[in-house]
Amino acid sequence: MKKYTQTILTLLMIGLAVATGTLLVSVWLLPPPEHTAVIAMLNEDMEAGPYPTNVTQYSNISLNIEVYNYLGVVQYFYVRTKLANQTTMANATTPSSAPIILQSDRILAHGERWVIPIELNMTATGTNFRLTFELWHYNPSQDDIIWVRNQRGEGLWVHLPLNVTGP
Repeated sequence: MKKYTQTILTLLMIGLAVATGTLLVSVWLLPPPEHTAVIAMLNEDMEAGPYPTNVTQYSNISLNIEVYNYLGVVQYFYVRTKLANQTTMANATTPSSAPIILQSDRILAHGERWVIPIELNMTATGTNFRLTFELWHYNPSQDDIIWVRNQRGEGLWVHLPLNVTGP
């Protein structure tokens, strides 16, 4: 009986050591959490599409923009809305050079979500517009509002390709 008890205790100790080692290795090998922000565009029903891409002049466009703060700290965010074309649209390294037509701002805690309902009346006509939504934030060390970038240095923005025809 004594030998049987020693065998069971030995097996339990080995099992505990293996489980603890596995847990420690998996925690040690996990990548650190990525500190990032997210901007997303949803249609008026809060779904990822379909979006209004062909509209008539003076008609309303209804969208929702979502912002998530996963930067690990409280952030003062700005969403800048611009009506760009092919020469003024944003890319991964440069924000759109089109004028700001609407700006919303809000302070978000880490992990907090912000939904911005967008209602725009399109007065201009044309093709190949880009209704652009860029995510900016206040940087206290620079005392400036700067374009939020991901870990690869790419600016965060979404856009809606848009054609606006006469009434």
